[in-house]
Amino acid sequence: MSVKRKGSAKERELANFFWERGCAVLRGCSSGGGVRKRYVPDVVAICKGKVLVFEVKYRSKYTPIKIEREKLEKLAVFAKRAGGEAYLLVKYGRNPWKVLEIRDKIDREEYEKAVELRAFLEALFSQTIDRYF
Repeated sequence: MSVKRKGSAKERELANFFWERGCAVLRGCSSGGGVRKRYVPDVVAICKGKVLVFEVKYRSKYTPIKIEREKLEKLAVFAKRAGGEAYLLVKYGRNPWKVLEIRDKIDREEYEKAVELRAFLEALFSQTIDRYF
């Protein structure tokens, strides 16, 4: 499977994860799709009025991830316009999805320190996500 197809599959996996937990969710139609007039994030989840805007990064192995600053700036602007918060969602291989604040480089140490997606959502909603929805 190509790198682009793997990324799209992971974005769909996340969209389904949020949808199954009662969130409205959109996967960016231009995710990984070259130049556009307006920036479109990889995944937007709206959960009980909270808007979560994500740039999604997946790697099969622990290799550093670099993200263009311009892309991060556009992610932040999109989140602000939507009244939400921007985050990075990162996954290595079979390890869990982890949430990080936006930054232009992620290495293994930063990934290891980051909070898992499920714990992030539970903290955000102050109870377990499965019981919340």
